[in-house]
Amino acid sequence: MRSTRLRSLLASAAAVTALATGLAGCGGSTPEAATETTGEPVSGGTLTFYDPVEYTAWAPTNSIWSNSQVSGNLAERLVWQDPKTGDFKPWLAASWEISDDHLTYTFTLKDGITFSNGDPLDAETVKLNFDQHGLGDKALGIPVDPFWGDYAGTDVVDALHLQVRLTKPNAGFLQILSNYRASSILGKPFLALDLNGQGKLENWVGTGPFVVESVSGTTGVTLTRRADYDWAPEGSAHQGEAYLEKVVFKTVPEASTRVGALQSGEAQVSRNIAPYDEETVTSGGGQLVAIPIQGQTNALTVQLDAHAPTLEKDVRLALQAATDREEINATVLSPSYPVPTSLLVQGTPLRGESSDHLTYDLDKAKSLLDKAGWKAGTDGIREKDGQRLHFEIWVAPYYQVSQAVLELLQSQWKKAGVELHINSASLTEYEAVQAARGDTWTFAQGQSSTADPSVLRAAYASYRQNSTHNPTPDATLDELLGAQALEFDPEKRKAAVQDIEDYVLEQGYSIPLYDETQVFGLAPDVHGFATESTGRSWLYDTWIGQ
Repeated sequence: MRSTRLRSLLASAAAVTALATGLAGCGGSTPEAATETTGEPVSGGTLTFYDPVEYTAWAPTNSIWSNSQVSGNLAERLVWQDPKTGDFKPWLAASWEISDDHLTYTFTLKDGITFSNGDPLDAETVKLNFDQHGLGDKALGIPVDPFWGDYAGTDVVDALHLQVRLTKPNAGFLQILSNYRASSILGKPFLALDLNGQGKLENWVGTGPFVVESVSGTTGVTLTRRADYDWAPEGSAHQGEAYLEKVVFKTVPEASTRVGALQSGEAQVSRNIAPYDEETVTSGGGQLVAIPIQGQTNALTVQLDAHAPTLEKDVRLALQAATDREEINATVLSPSYPVPTSLLVQGTPLRGESSDHLTYDLDKAKSLLDKAGWKAGTDGIREKDGQRLHFEIWVAPYYQVSQAVLELLQSQWKKAGVELHINSASLTEYEAVQAARGDTWTFAQGQSSTADPSVLRAAYASYRQNSTHNPTPDATLDELLGAQALEFDPEKRKAAVQDIEDYVLEQGYSIPLYDETQVFGLAPDVHGFATESTGRSWLYDTWIGQ
């Protein structure tokens, strides 16, 4: 019989925090997520935020970097994960309890919270949100969120109390409830809309410190602060309304324009400062904030549904060995970007140590390709059965450094006799090619941001995102991914995560390139700038000096 005794999470915070932060020191320090604040905060003013990537559909699960810098300031979650410590703290929830079998989470909501349309936050609204995340809604065209695979349902106890039920224990579930893309709480008018309606930012009804004033297509958004906001997460620098009166987000693709705007005072924040512009920002008096993003490294994930040479394991492992990450960091990146030693970014709790799998070894790469029957042709590019060892790849427009990294990778792989052709495309074109896929879509560059190793299950499991697009489920990998979610002892869970990393890299499914990092440039008069645990801007405590 399942125990009915509930443990108070807040009464045993140290034990539960270990689920997210235990042994984090073994994988690197948690990133600093805020600028220093000096002087008395100033209320008022407009902050202009330049972003290189245009804004696309605004559905809550859209994790594109530009969108998620905006949306986290409009919609909130039950739980706040401190970006410095990894601790879970009250936000929309005042407290919570977890059953002994880890299948039931009982939440008490804070009283008096309202949505931007004046509706109160209540348990029924939270249930509707969680049901859409965990069950989807076919009638509205809303798919199940891959992070919510163990969801059984939510029971409303009364207006301020609810119980969330899981089908099986999930050691990463509290982190899911704190995640911007997996658990944002929106109002009932929003939830009644279909996927297309939910993709329009002007329809968002959130509880956050800002509301939408206007949307300019894909190029800009203006937010205005809420005068009645007074439920910031525990640990915030202040309570009450946000300091900033307005925030203006603009799409500005040109790196030099974004840097120049910081120096001229036209912009106060610029995201994705290029490595070659970092010194320009600081020498001009600006601030540089580099935040390694907890979650997956930025990597090439091999697509196993393409009829390509990468269906051969030895070819995949050869490409791994032919990738020189130290050179990538020293040549086209900067010290702001840690060199990957794991499938997870430094600072991600319980990450593995996989340096041995990620060592550059050109001789090994050549030997593996020889073994696989790929022989060097007259121009040095290998061939087998009349086919050149050739790959097409598309520059992922979400990442500032993608083009430069791939160009260097092209030259590295050429030394092993591998031909890599790079295609550049606009965001719209890129997503169209990605959707069409086909045999030329051999690698997918990217990463998912979640400050918990459960991000690996969401990405790789055949019953979740299946990021390798493996047409035949890898039963061994699925078993390993499931095992870590059932393990609540930090030491044992860390070992389970290491098993996942070893297997993925031994199979050559992923080719890590660099630890994903968000590099922000800030004007000298910006204070209190912060992000949540995965590097998305949280502007509640931000203010502009006079």
